Amino acid sequence: MRAAPDRVLPRTEELTATLDSLAGQLFDRTRAAGAVRGVVTWDDLLPLMCGLAFAAKVYADDDETRLEAGRRHLGVMLRGLHG
Repeated sequence: MRAAPDRVLPRTEELTATLDSLAGQLFDRTRAAGAVRGVVTWDDLLPLMCGLAFAAKVYADDDETRLEAGRRHLGVMLRGLHG
């Protein structure tokens, strides 16, 4: 899954695929341990994280308010994911 339309650096595609694979494995482990609801998949989570970053970015013009909004939205998402 791609969060941006273009890859700027030559190795970006490879590094993104590696990161995606490792994060997916970590997520699968947390789900297997019962820390995340069983119906949620890594493919569900990745766009949600991108959405959180976008929401925090457009929420306010200053960094402090963006950070506060990002933390609040992330907290909501994490509480919803918890099994």
